Amino acid sequence: MLLETPRGMDDLLPEEVRVKRKIEDVIREVYRLYGYEEVETPTVEYLALFEAKSGEEIRHRMYRIPDIHGRTLVLRPEVTASIARLVASKLSKAPTPIRLGYIADCYRYDEPQWGRRRRFWHGGLELFGCTDPMADAEIVLASYDVFRMLNIADTWFRFGHVGIVRGVLGECGVGERLQDMFLTAIDRKQVAEAFERVGGALSDEAAGTLQALLQLRGDYTAGRKALDILSPWPTASKACENLLEIVDEVLQVRPGIRYVMDFGFARGLEYYTGFIFEQGVSDVEISFNGGGRYDRLVGLFGGRETPAVGCAIGITRIMSYLLRVGAPVESSAPKILISIVSDRARGRALHVATTLRENGIPATVDVSRKRVGDAIELAVKKGIRYVGVIGERELESDSITVRDLEKRRQDEISVGRLVDHLKNNL
Repeated sequence: MLLETPRGMDDLLPEEVRVKRKIEDVIREVYRLYGYEEVETPTVEYLALFEAKSGEEIRHRMYRIPDIHGRTLVLRPEVTASIARLVASKLSKAPTPIRLGYIADCYRYDEPQWGRRRRFWHGGLELFGCTDPMADAEIVLASYDVFRMLNIADTWFRFGHVGIVRGVLGECGVGERLQDMFLTAIDRKQVAEAFERVGGALSDEAAGTLQALLQLRGDYTAGRKALDILSPWPTASKACENLLEIVDEVLQVRPGIRYVMDFGFARGLEYYTGFIFEQGVSDVEISFNGGGRYDRLVGLFGGRETPAVGCAIGITRIMSYLLRVGAPVESSAPKILISIVSDRARGRALHVATTLRENGIPATVDVSRKRVGDAIELAVKKGIRYVGVIGERELESDSITVRDLEKRRQDEISVGRLVDHLKNNL
């Protein structure tokens, strides 16, 4: 047991960490390009924060921790609720719109499988204080750019709007709790159960409208067809018009984007109030990113009513995908390994390595004192291009013998010229 991690919680090896860091770097670059400021929230939060509106699925899969005072804490299962709490408590007087980003680990007691772990990382963008469809479109466009900058070309989007179904149910007098249960069942593809949950609250007309909507998906013309179906339902019609406006904003910028409008699409988080979306890759069934609008969450946590829209990008899923397809990632290996073949060369080797590092060149010293041949073999295995050798001869001439393992050549270079030599040849 001491050699095992808890199921679904993985050690990350150097290659995995390099890929994960690459994804995080791209997400942070998107923050910079779009004007988002990164924040951090605690890994451990109060249970009540997520019981409020995170959804039935998440409520049942949280890691719960009793504290010494009898309160129940949890390892955060997602981050949007935490960001909404932060805005309600710390940024209530900040000028809007507020653009925040985060990169954080989350925990859910899911059944481990490819792309689904019990500890996983999300990178999110959250935009507070704006109801304009441009805000929703911005989140989609930023999401697109993350995948574009990671060279994941074959990405798709699924667009929907929970306000459409909520609009029909609400006009039939179905309360919010039953609406949540209906949408949760739809998210699980349990359509019959969804209608059972609302019981006799629906008229035949409403039931027929919802049945038709839940089967409707397609491009922009599907949205026009949905408007025709929804003509007797003004609240739902307004939500559908909002969806069409958002998609139109996206298509004006990215006309070639692959997407589908799916009116049977729901997400498991109960705090969504309007536009929702998922993003994935064509040859993978699960989504890699999801988000939507949640206009009531900040107010629910005691802040002033603040419209909001955002997304959570699945860093762990993208990492698994990039590793599976063998996407190239720049090596973090040092550029040069310095081999010591004389006891008197120890100090010189450390000095040379320090000088290289001060000039931005990654260097490592073979502190295990291998023979030169073994040091070269080690460098090959670790992807280190250069091996520098310092022995008695090099000490006398204030030089270092540099072997370029890529070009298969060897040069004796003065220590003073080493930095320029490596910079010119890296």
